[in-house]
Amino acid sequence: MIIGTDTAILAGVKPLLKLEELHTADGSCLELWERDGALSLLRDGAPIAATYAYGSEQSLAELATAPITRASQPCIMLAGLGLGYGLAQAQASLPREKARFIVAEPVPEIVEWNRRHSPNAAALEDKRVTVEPAEAAELCRKRTGSLHAVIMRHTHAPCEMSLGDAQAYFNALKGGSLLAISLARPDRRLEGLLKKAGFEVSSSPVAASAKGKQLRMHTVLLARRGRFVPFAER
Repeated sequence: MIIGTDTAILAGVKPLLKLEELHTADGSCLELWERDGALSLLRDGAPIAATYAYGSEQSLAELATAPITRASQPCIMLAGLGLGYGLAQAQASLPREKARFIVAEPVPEIVEWNRRHSPNAAALEDKRVTVEPAEAAELCRKRTGSLHAVIMRHTHAPCEMSLGDAQAYFNALKGGSLLAISLARPDRRLEGLLKKAGFEVSSSPVAASAKGKQLRMHTVLLARRGRFVPFAER
């Protein structure tokens, strides 16, 4: 239940404030809320990103970029921006000047909300970042063997990936590179789908957040495209 501002003040609780709202073409309602400096990004009332629970998002970016830290010109795609924690961590993991970060964010307003409110707003100003107003799978269909990693968050909702999308990700990746997906819980159907598309699949449990009294775990699914190609050959 959302507590009104006046009630919150009387109860000695910091007020919960709606900063942004958007009704998308597919009928969804996106909202950005703030309380005492903490942000929550919601879709139809369900949280999809928050500044108080981003541990698995950082771990996701670390695991996705770990095999390519020696690449001279790594190119990473992030499927969705969220509140920017994955992008910021990927940049920290790959500080090379010629690294490239493509953010596939089909809702341009989320990018603007990040610029106005997110603690990771500076990540978008990095000259190595390109924001594309499209779905990641759509962009990957236009690329062949050009990406070192694709990073995807699905801790807020099931990953409804099709076989065609999985094959698009597979074809867009270089040899030995990773499609890394964070999930709220293990997903055997998704693992089978990725294997059918040609990936070698493994998983790793990670902490959802470093904060809080109870440790909640998420799952990072690592889907690798074949063997690593020596960097001299890339």
